[in-house]
Amino acid sequence: MDTLAPPETCQSMAQLREQIDAIDVELISLLVIRSHYIDRAVDLKKIDGLPARTTDRVGEVLQKVSATATNQGLDPDLAVRLWAELIEWSIQREIKELGV
Repeated sequence: MDTLAPPETCQSMAQLREQIDAIDVELISLLVIRSHYIDRAVDLKKIDGLPARTTDRVGEVLQKVSATATNQGLDPDLAVRLWAELIEWSIQREIKELGV
């Protein structure tokens, strides 16, 4: 990502929105990369005979996300809600690919 201007240096809504748009592009790029790992998880789960949904792992990920959000100053409830949606989307994608 190009260097972002600190929020306090933005002198107009146009400048601020430009920065937010750049962040959104980077977030999408990271989600694309994450989805490639989900694709690989499908391959490995097929080999190992694992189910798409692993409740213990979901809880573990959400706990880590909450802690990371808290440590970095983001509302942990927001982070958990976002990741819960992301995880559910990933599980549904795995179910479809696994043919369950």
